[in-house]
Amino acid sequence: MKKFIVPALLAAVTLAPAAATAEGKPITVELAYDKALLGSEAGAAVVLESIEAQAKEACSARSPVTNQPYVDRTCTKNIKKAALKKILNKQEVSGLSTAPAFARQAVTLVADAGQR
Repeated sequence: MKKFIVPALLAAVTLAPAAATAEGKPITVELAYDKALLGSEAGAAVVLESIEAQAKEACSARSPVTNQPYVDRTCTKNIKKAALKKILNKQEVSGLSTAPAFARQAVTLVADAGQR
C-alpha cells in the first residue's frame, strides 16, 4: 500500500536497489513524492520523512519464528539512498530547484555508503 504525501502533482520513482529481503531476493519499490515540495526546506523535510516511511514499509516483514514485525535497516538505507540519488538527478535534469537540506541528505547517504 503506497502512502501519498500530497494527492496532487505526485511523481513515482521506481527503484531496483541492491537491497534485498531476508530471502535474498532483489526488490523493486515505487516511491511517491511531490517534486514541487523539494524547492523549500519545509517541503524537503516532508518528502524526506515520506521516503523514509515508504522505505521502512517496503523493508518490513514478519519474523518466521516469532511472527513479530521487523524492519531490515540495511534494506531501508539502500532504498532511501537510491531514491534520494535518483530524485536529485531528476531535479537537476529538469532544472527544478532543490532545497539544500534534501541535497545534503542525498550526498551524505551516498558518501556514507561509499566508505563501507
